Amino acid sequence: MTKPLQSNPRAPLALAAVVFGCGIWMAGHVHRPAWLWASAALTFVACAVFSAIRNSIYLGYISAVGALVCAGCVSWIWMPSPNLATPPQDFLYNNDVEIIGHVTCDGELLAGSEPRERFDLESESIQIEDQRFTQPVGMRATLFIKQSQDDEEDAQDRAAFPKLAYGDRVKFTAKLRLPRNFRNPGAFDYEGYLHGLSITTLASVRTDNVELLPGKMGGWLGFWRSRSRRSILEHLHNPRLWSEEDAALFAAMVVGDDSLLLRHVREEFQETGVYHLLVVSGMNVGLLAFAVFWLARRLRAPEWAASLVTIGLSLFYAFVAGMGTPILRAVFMLALFLLARLFYRERAALNATGFAALVVLVLSPQAWFDPSFQLTFLALLAISGISLPLLERTSTRYKRALVHLDSTNYDLTLEPKLAQFRLDLRLMIGRIARFIGKLPARLLVLGILQVVLMVFDLLLVSSITQAVMVLPMRVYFHRAAIIGLPANILVLPLAGIMMNAGVVAIALSYIFMPLARIASWLAVISLRWTLFCIVSLSHWKISLWRIANPGILISLIAVAGIFLTLTAVRRRKLVALGGIVLLFASAVLAAFYRPQPRVEPRKLEVTAIDVGQGDSLLVVSPEGRTMLIDGGGPLGPYRGEFDYGEDVVSPYLWSRGIDRIDVIVLTHAHGDHISGLPRVIQNFHPRELWLGINPETPALHYLYKAAELNHVEMHHYKTGDTFGWAGTHIRILSPPSDWQPKPQPKNDDSLAFLISYGHTTALLAGDLEKKMERFIAEESPQADLLKVAHHGSATSTTPELLDAAQPRFAVISVGAHNNFGHPRQVVLERLQQAHVRTWRTDMLGTVTFLLDGANVEPRLAHAD
Repeated sequence: MTKPLQSNPRAPLALAAVVFGCGIWMAGHVHRPAWLWASAALTFVACAVFSAIRNSIYLGYISAVGALVCAGCVSWIWMPSPNLATPPQDFLYNNDVEIIGHVTCDGELLAGSEPRERFDLESESIQIEDQRFTQPVGMRATLFIKQSQDDEEDAQDRAAFPKLAYGDRVKFTAKLRLPRNFRNPGAFDYEGYLHGLSITTLASVRTDNVELLPGKMGGWLGFWRSRSRRSILEHLHNPRLWSEEDAALFAAMVVGDDSLLLRHVREEFQETGVYHLLVVSGMNVGLLAFAVFWLARRLRAPEWAASLVTIGLSLFYAFVAGMGTPILRAVFMLALFLLARLFYRERAALNATGFAALVVLVLSPQAWFDPSFQLTFLALLAISGISLPLLERTSTRYKRALVHLDSTNYDLTLEPKLAQFRLDLRLMIGRIARFIGKLPARLLVLGILQVVLMVFDLLLVSSITQAVMVLPMRVYFHRAAIIGLPANILVLPLAGIMMNAGVVAIALSYIFMPLARIASWLAVISLRWTLFCIVSLSHWKISLWRIANPGILISLIAVAGIFLTLTAVRRRKLVALGGIVLLFASAVLAAFYRPQPRVEPRKLEVTAIDVGQGDSLLVVSPEGRTMLIDGGGPLGPYRGEFDYGEDVVSPYLWSRGIDRIDVIVLTHAHGDHISGLPRVIQNFHPRELWLGINPETPALHYLYKAAELNHVEMHHYKTGDTFGWAGTHIRILSPPSDWQPKPQPKNDDSLAFLISYGHTTALLAGDLEKKMERFIAEESPQADLLKVAHHGSATSTTPELLDAAQPRFAVISVGAHNNFGHPRQVVLERLQQAHVRTWRTDMLGTVTFLLDGANVEPRLAHAD
């Protein structure tokens, strides 16, 4: 008889990893000295030993949990801080400095409206006049080509870039700056991301300012990796294998070079829940490792040898693919998983997953907060802790029943139900054999059954994994990934073929191109099917559905659903079924629950969102209706892949629990006001778009198109328009009805208005300059709160306006260390002389003002 499923198998290492991680989290919230946590851990260990002597199981469990929690706290507190150097203040921002350094990461071209090359380096010296700083500094430099509008040279000419490689010594002049997060709740920790790469300083450099110096610097391992990677990329971009568009995708999937991927391609993968295919992640490592392990076993290599070969090739793959933290962690967990399988035979999967996670957390406690670790760990839990036990109870039993079908002796080793199943199969094959022969009948019946079982396995594993991943997908990507299940079912069967065929094609291109073309043909066919499915599904409106942060309670329910299912899935059938129902119920709740927006009732809120050198204001009415004025955006003609609407404004709104905006307002069509709005319209589906009088520009037409696609009503306003909005009163101050805009957007095009609640009023002035400020000064613009125009430029905030408005509070939306010198000292002095209390987003981040009808209360938001 086959061995029955254990009723209550234990996976202590998986539980230990979770408990240890909880200790890491606790150390960040309960601040106590390390010696106290260490003493508590030793006390719990002593209690555990005493419990073992007294055979007290429950006390032993409690003591072990306590010891692991305290050990997690100790590991977090004793975690060594990286020794990162930054240049002194005199070397930063407005001063041109001369840098000599060596490249630590190969240069790579970036996607965008103009070609750019990015590379990392470590400085050897930084010099300004007679000052010199020689402490090594990790830098990220971006090269650009200086071009004029009349330049007839092709902007896409990549030959102009030096294509720097590891070890190259370079010398250039640039302005240095420190990386800075947008100081909004929900903002991406860009500083922490770069610090994790040992980068503390940024530089933008003209290509013609870069001078290659003689000599090389670096380690032999880095040189070998650079040469290997560049060689692989050169072969990968060979037009004889596939098109340049396909090469960009394979470069991202196989080698981790995503520099040439356009944003819309990334987002199509994200929208359909298959983004894991597009980046070198744990799944890519797993697909390649599975192929290697399977091949080794088919060549009759023992399991230990197959494991060692798989680990060795996976390490080489990680080495070539970039040695980034996520892929190294994935390979490390894979290695520990394969080694642990050799010792935990019956509970290999779940225990090995827990062992790998525990080792990672002990060595790198900050991994507990890393989304890539969480996604990898949860995916492994879903597969090893839930899917595999379910398959063991269902399809795996029938797969065993399909082997040795002609052996009646084998029937005796199976449970009666499966023995009867085999008997029925033999009878079915015998009847079909009368028409097509015994061998074809056998192949037909067994083939159909194997396909059915394979589809069942794919459906079960995909659905369980998608249910487990709902919460992190919502938290980190604000997507429910509702169509992730059908997308993965359609794509995953060919994902292994696509990845491995691509790797084989690249390898064969070194040896014999005709064979490489055969492998590349198979890879391209798989890629085409993948892209067809992704593009088709991404056009479904439900794939564009974005959702706000779930909140603590919903997150706890989702996590509880996962871990209760882990404990129930190996118990009695009804208990296991109840666990599965609970898992999907909690996943549905995590996907669809809409929290109440965090707003102050019966107060008018005006919040200046930190979008750097731009404008974006959130206005919330006393009735809870929402308005967004401008969406921030970049300055200058260059447009990279960063979108202020998606990457800055939307995360802040989602952090507030806002998933719908009632009104979008565009003050004027400069890039630092309009560029983020199309994506905000797509994400938050406003009912109305308010505009003034603007010149017809491509950016404005793009905004119109976004509004039309999302069925947004457009309203144009001018001086003298007055109306009520959600418990407030609005009076338009500019532009005048006879305003004639210039061919290009100007600051004085701005739509400016007063919004009042009770006896409190805010004047939102856009980017108005002197001429129009003097115009609105004659319109009785008295206000308690002034949104300072044009980021504090000296051309705005005139004495006439301040005398007419007489504000008590002011807020300046401005970028830190901007190149324009905003806010100007003369403006700050005017505000001070007028006794106006002033807040700045460059210093304070997001600033909120609450107008209750009688008073104004300023508040500061604390970034995550």
